[in-house]
Amino acid sequence: MKRSIILLAGMFCIGTAGYSQTPYANENLLSPDLIGTARYVGMGGALGALGADISAISSNPAAIGLFRKGDVSLTFGFLTQHEKPALNTDMTHMSFDQIGFVFTTPVMGDAVKFVNFAFNYQKKANFNSAFIADKSRLNGLSQTQQMADLYNNRLSSPLADLMYEAYLIDPIDANGNILGDADDPNFDRFVGYDGWSNQFSRISEGGIYAFDFNLSTNIQDRVYLGLTLGIDRVNYNSYTTYSEQMRGMDNVTGSFVPLDMWYSQYDVHAITGYGVNVKLGTIIRPIENSAFRIGVTVESPTNYNLESAASYSLDSPYNESGAIEYDQTGNISYYNYSPREELASLYYALLTPWKFRLSAGHTIGTILALGAEYEFAGYRHIRQSYDDGYGSLNGVRDYDMDRLHKDNLRGVHSFKAGFELNLYKGLSLRGGYNFYSSAFEDNAHLDQVNPSPAFNYATTTDYMNKSRTNIYTLGLGYRYRHFYIDAAYKFRQQSGKFYAFDDTYAGGNQLSPVDVNLGVHQAFFTLGYKF
Repeated sequence: MKRSIILLAGMFCIGTAGYSQTPYANENLLSPDLIGTARYVGMGGALGALGADISAISSNPAAIGLFRKGDVSLTFGFLTQHEKPALNTDMTHMSFDQIGFVFTTPVMGDAVKFVNFAFNYQKKANFNSAFIADKSRLNGLSQTQQMADLYNNRLSSPLADLMYEAYLIDPIDANGNILGDADDPNFDRFVGYDGWSNQFSRISEGGIYAFDFNLSTNIQDRVYLGLTLGIDRVNYNSYTTYSEQMRGMDNVTGSFVPLDMWYSQYDVHAITGYGVNVKLGTIIRPIENSAFRIGVTVESPTNYNLESAASYSLDSPYNESGAIEYDQTGNISYYNYSPREELASLYYALLTPWKFRLSAGHTIGTILALGAEYEFAGYRHIRQSYDDGYGSLNGVRDYDMDRLHKDNLRGVHSFKAGFELNLYKGLSLRGGYNFYSSAFEDNAHLDQVNPSPAFNYATTTDYMNKSRTNIYTLGLGYRYRHFYIDAAYKFRQQSGKFYAFDDTYAGGNQLSPVDVNLGVHQAFFTLGYKF
């Protein structure tokens, strides 16, 4: 007979299952990247003041005001990981990154010279990746202990409930004896098992796709103004497997089992939805006889309306009676546990921080163009909320999750620089560099002992503190009459410290992280026509 969870459902605030939206999941959706036309990427995206490239529609809307001819372009490419884990998946992916057009309307008045319209589809983030993060020594720490700690703090999660049902979390009395159920009158607390090693793998797919609509103008070739309405579509999918080697006890015989006993957790989750933002920008030539330009952009918070859903299960060495069974060869027979009820989705709203950009650009004749850009985004101010029952996902603010954002995230500073050098008869050489500071505090961690409603949907425990990011780019371009073709190469250098679960419950005993290389190589190719 399966272990009852009726008492637990009454004791704790248990929600329906899904994927928990935490500062780590939210940062993953918002982390910056450099994607766009091959010219834009080749120059490191430092075109906020230089303008006249359609991918700058999102960094500075006024950049479209520098177009004097119509333009249409299409960009595709390939990306691959720097380190390729031994997983049954292809690490090299083709990517459709951009398509858009600019339509120019000459006005040639005393003040207004052009009014331009533009539309651009551009990928903002590419989630296609995979990694393995195995740990050979857990020093007795275990994911089961973290889930038992939730119960002891009168909290719960779908994963903790399933572990309890699978006999991976046990109720004990004051003397440490395992009880049959939590409603036993001698019940004292919950305990997990000692962990020895683990194996973790995740495959992720999808991306964030931006659709930008722009209106811009040119005033006396000195001031350029622009407005961009941005609509983002989010599509994220991941497939996770976590296995842990533990020292367990046969709940029937009371004897300890050798260290070849494992349990495995499987999680499939998806995040889908859309977001809306507005960007205002200007470019100014402060000196009439100089090509030097200054750009300023203010980007409103993006209001995301998202749905998150998960499917999960466990392979446990314990059967429904809490006993360990062996096959004819003497190996443990594992029993699969799945949620008893159909999973429900978590619907929520995510409000990103304001973003502010300052850029500068200068051209030397038709030979050389130089650009630089700085951006600040206060990730600590991400806000999360839920349905108020009247159709608005912004109705019920999650102040507990907001505090986790403030405790674990910080403001992100980014810097871009790039150049374009005309070599010979339409042939150009480009290069660029990006720097993004880390979004995580030095002591950031994912302690799920928190009253946020989001943790009622938690089916995973892992998290990763990502380091600062460096991006290096190189590109070539060729122009012939109305046609142009560009190519660019990008290397994104970043690392992360990965934790399969949080060790806050353990006091002084700490789980050492697994270092993960997040480096990505990517190539871009753009075909374009000016009319």
